[in-house]
Amino acid sequence: GEGYEFFFFSSRRRHTRSSLVSWARRCVQETGINAEYMGMLNTTTLYSDALWALLGGAFIAASSSLNLFLNGRITGMSSIFYTLITWNTKEGLFWKILFICGMLTPVYVLFSMSNDGIFEGKPLFYPGYHNVYGLILGALLVGIGTKVGNGCTSGHAVCGIPRLSKRSIVATTLFLTFGIAIATLFEYIQLWRPKHDITDWGNVYIEQIFKNSSLIMVGLTMLAGFIIFTYNWVNKTSYKDVIDLVVSFGLGALFGIGLAISGMCNPHKIINFLALDKDWDPSLIFVMASALGINLITFQLILRNMEKPFFLGKFPEIKQEFDVPVIVGPIIFGIGWGISGLCPGPGMLNLFILPQGFAFIISLALGNVIASKIIIPMLTPPAKEQDQGKILNLSLIHI
Repeated sequence: GEGYEFFFFSSRRRHTRSSLVSWARRCVQETGINAEYMGMLNTTTLYSDALWALLGGAFIAASSSLNLFLNGRITGMSSIFYTLITWNTKEGLFWKILFICGMLTPVYVLFSMSNDGIFEGKPLFYPGYHNVYGLILGALLVGIGTKVGNGCTSGHAVCGIPRLSKRSIVATTLFLTFGIAIATLFEYIQLWRPKHDITDWGNVYIEQIFKNSSLIMVGLTMLAGFIIFTYNWVNKTSYKDVIDLVVSFGLGALFGIGLAISGMCNPHKIINFLALDKDWDPSLIFVMASALGINLITFQLILRNMEKPFFLGKFPEIKQEFDVPVIVGPIIFGIGWGISGLCPGPGMLNLFILPQGFAFIISLALGNVIASKIIIPMLTPPAKEQDQGKILNLSLIHI
């Protein structure tokens, strides 16, 4: 109906600010969406989402560009997650822990103040319950797909495309295509959709419990970071490695803030972006445009003008060859993303925010293990005779 007319593509009349608000009010009344949390009645919100998305994308780009510039590292959240759950000390475990500690700390602080000040009425985080079946299945598929395809939105889109990786361009196209298709299909048949009414909390005190647990998580996260930092200092680790831990914490904080203020932590917002229907939310286009646009410039400047990273390490090689995993993995990931609305980075940030955050993380880890132990060996061609005895570890292959 006219109440659902999407104003960005309207050719019949030019909407003014007041007519946009009237349009939003009609949508809220006809769909029954809780206006307080969707922010539809706030005139400023209609125009600020794109700015928040641009700013969030800039934070994400700054973190990933600095990580490449300083240490030659690709900020791939699925790779970081897999290193943590397998406790692989050979894959930079300590700096990745500090990165996650830095990523979680400011985000939980933002969550505790998300109903106040500049964040009032802005759905930085998801206030309602996610359908548990969709969340578990989606997380399982995301875990399988990101491990098989060796990358997610951060590894392939934010960091892979700016390095002009053909694999990442194909992977990003595939997971976006299948994510949009599945989210649109599920939206039309209303299968496993999130609930967005505040009454779904049941008890009004539950929200405060989650906010309190988030503050506790801040303390635990900083404690973990302090223990690892102290351990490396006491064991006389080189000063560069110790500084690297501090820098990793800061880069993680930048990345986490970018995810939060851009709306990437809100699975309902992600699904509304992927699902092409009357409630389509285009604001996340600005996240990708900002992060990709900045990284396309900074990554090329870094890789073309520097022989090695500024601080330590070396720049990763760009793998351009196509294989079965880089096709199958992103397809599976896209399907899971379209169902759950979360990928590894935002999923970790929602651990103590989304009521079923633990279920997502456990399913994500299970998907990683299934992919590593079962699916990847099935998709990997047998080694040649001269290479027998060598172990092919796909987790070490850069995108």
